[in-house]
Amino acid sequence: MHLDFMIVDNKITINNAIEQYLNWKSTYTISAVKAYKPRLLTFMEFVGEGSLLSDINPIQVSAFINHIRYEKIFRGNNYSLATVSYSLNILKNFFDFWNGRGLSNVNPKEFRNIRYVKTLTEVVTKDDVSAMERTLNPRYYEDIIKILVIKLLWDTGMRVSELCDLKLGDIKEINPFGQRSAKIRTKKTMQYNYVMWSKETDAILNQYLGIRLCLNVDHDYLLMSRKSRSSINVKTIQRWIKDIAKNALITKNITPHSFRHGKAHNLVDRGAHHRDIVAILRHSNPASTYHYLTLNEHRFSEVAGKYL
Repeated sequence: MHLDFMIVDNKITINNAIEQYLNWKSTYTISAVKAYKPRLLTFMEFVGEGSLLSDINPIQVSAFINHIRYEKIFRGNNYSLATVSYSLNILKNFFDFWNGRGLSNVNPKEFRNIRYVKTLTEVVTKDDVSAMERTLNPRYYEDIIKILVIKLLWDTGMRVSELCDLKLGDIKEINPFGQRSAKIRTKKTMQYNYVMWSKETDAILNQYLGIRLCLNVDHDYLLMSRKSRSSINVKTIQRWIKDIAKNALITKNITPHSFRHGKAHNLVDRGAHHRDIVAILRHSNPASTYHYLTLNEHRFSEVAGKYL
C-alpha cells in the first residue's frame, strides 16, 4: 500500500497524516478506526490544524495528555484515567506508524503507560441467566428474540459483535449428537471459528426462526427488529441486557461481555482444562484466557477457604 502520494519534500501535515494512518488502519479493523478518529482529531485541534507532523515534538504530546487529564477537571468535564490511558495508547500507535517511516520525531517509547485501577468485570452465573429468562415471555416476538440472545451468549461465550454479525447462512445443520453450530468470524483476528449451542437453545432458535423467516427483509442477519426490519446492533443488545437484568432484580452491572466471562468461570467450575477454555472462547493468545479466569468473590471464597 503506497502512502507517499501526499508527502512533499518529506513533509506531511497532521491532517493528512491522520487520514493516511486511518486508511491504513481500516485495512484490517474498521471498529478501531471509529474509536481512534475522534481522539486523533482532538489532538489535531490541540496542536493546530495544518501543523507539520515533523514539527510536533514529545513536549506537545505530553502537554495534550496533561490537558485532557488535568485541565478538564477544572471545567467539570474530566475524563477518567482509563480514557486518558486509551487516548495515549492511540497516540503511541499513531506516532509509531509514522516514526517507523522516518516522518515523525516523536518516539512513542518515551511515553509510559498511565496506571489506573481497573474495575472488575461482573460475571454472569447460571442462576442469573435463569432469572433473566423468567422475566420474558416466549409467546411474544420482542421477548423470544431476547431469550435467544441470552441463551446464545451464555452457551457460546460469543462476543456481542459476533452475535450481531451472525447470519442465517452461517448456521450449520444439526450434528449427529443433536447439536447445532455456526461459523463466525472474529473481528480481532479476522479468522473464522465455530460456536455451538445446546438443544434447549436450538429449540428457542427454531421457534424464533418460525417468525423470522416469514418476514420479508433484504438482509440475511439472524437477529432482526420486527418493526424496522433492520438488523439488531450492539447498542440495542447492551440496552436489552441492562433492562432485563434490572427487571430480574439483579444488582450486578451485567453487560453482554459478562456472559463471556461467565462462560469461562462456568467451564472452570465444571472441571474444564485450560486448553478447552481457550478453544471454546476462541482466543488466539492463550494468555488472554487467564484474564477471564480472575476469581470472582464467590469463587475466591471457595478456593481460599480450602486452605484456611
